[in-house]
Amino acid sequence: MAHQATMNHGPSPSINGVLGGLGDLGNNVVTLATLQAKLAAEDFRESSARALPAVVAAAVLVPLGFASITLGLMGVAYSLSAVWDMPLGRTMMLVAVGGIVLTAVAAVAAYYRFRASLSSFRRSREELERNIAWLGTVLLHSGR
Repeated sequence: MAHQATMNHGPSPSINGVLGGLGDLGNNVVTLATLQAKLAAEDFRESSARALPAVVAAAVLVPLGFASITLGLMGVAYSLSAVWDMPLGRTMMLVAVGGIVLTAVAAVAAYYRFRASLSSFRRSREELERNIAWLGTVLLHSGR
């Protein structure tokens, strides 16, 4: 396959085979770490590109939403107070509880949406697991 690094699979013929084997192993570990870092960087770029529209929308809409929701909830509380002939403080508390419940539901939905944008990091995690397994196998069988 194109663009893949070559790995050393055994000790090189040198004066001291142990030192050559350790050198090759160290080189392989550094190569794997470099490739793992490149894959993680690519996954980060992909995830950030997916999440960028949501971040921009949140930066613009959150302040506007806070102001509008505050005024709207105050209006609902005043209306309920007049219609139900209840004290204003009690209707404000009822409206606040309703707002908190609605906010909690929306926050859970936003969390799952954001978590889905990080799915491309699965590739990096799987590749790291394979690299660690390879390194364990090499270390286990290097004494034979």
